[in-house]
Amino acid sequence: MTLPFPRAHFYVATFFVVTLIAFHPSYFSALREAPAAHHFHGITATLWIVLLVTQSWSIHHRSWRVHAWSGRASLVLVPLFVAAGLLVTKITLLSPSPFTPMFGIPLAVADLAASIGFPFLYFLGLRNRRFPDRHARYMLSTVFLLVGPSIARLFANFVPGFWIRSPEELYKFGWSVDLSFGLACLFIIILMVRDGGAGKPVIPFGVGLGATLAMFLGYKVLGDAAFWVEGLSQDFAALSDSVIVTAGLLIGGLAGWLGWSFPAVQKAKRVGDEVTV
Repeated sequence: MTLPFPRAHFYVATFFVVTLIAFHPSYFSALREAPAAHHFHGITATLWIVLLVTQSWSIHHRSWRVHAWSGRASLVLVPLFVAAGLLVTKITLLSPSPFTPMFGIPLAVADLAASIGFPFLYFLGLRNRRFPDRHARYMLSTVFLLVGPSIARLFANFVPGFWIRSPEELYKFGWSVDLSFGLACLFIIILMVRDGGAGKPVIPFGVGLGATLAMFLGYKVLGDAAFWVEGLSQDFAALSDSVIVTAGLLIGGLAGWLGWSFPAVQKAKRVGDEVTV
């Protein structure tokens, strides 16, 4: 059997390097000043990308034990990653920066959508672990939820025309967000078209596209709505850190438990009077 995406680890590793560059001005160059929650989020996000690289490399190099153990490690990592993401969302909502009312509060909707979409994709990937074509696509789809935030900062910090050098230019970040999510959706659609033409499953990347669109539309449509800006966002920011972390651990833990405990099975097909599996 030919395993899917033999070079996926190379592409995911390349995205990781891009992410390091994109977040260097706002995070990596100011590690001592960053809140502990940002370190929590940065470490868990980094470990998730490393895990995806390890999973892809190990399965294509027949390192079955490494693949199996890194998969089990995800059962611990995913709840921590979701909890860290929710905690950073709260910090964003409470930040006194001019960025907060312009983009922080609207983008918090996208962050919350990702905190649901990511564990859902992970659940589907884990549930379909016996079917490589589906498993690989669901797991790789989680990367696209990270593309928007990373590429938006890459444009804002390094691409002429998108540079933000003063508070008066902060509005340009909206251009970067729109373009980064547009590129993420376009790339997923290209993969879906390619899979459809090759007779491969289209639904996994379709779910990834849905999750990415939910993030973007949440930001664009709900982010400025009064019920969010004046109500729900303040309610979320008022929650204690312990409540938020517990919720993240439960969401991520439930996704892992359900995916591991209820694996997908091959549907039986009836051929004449015989049933094949």
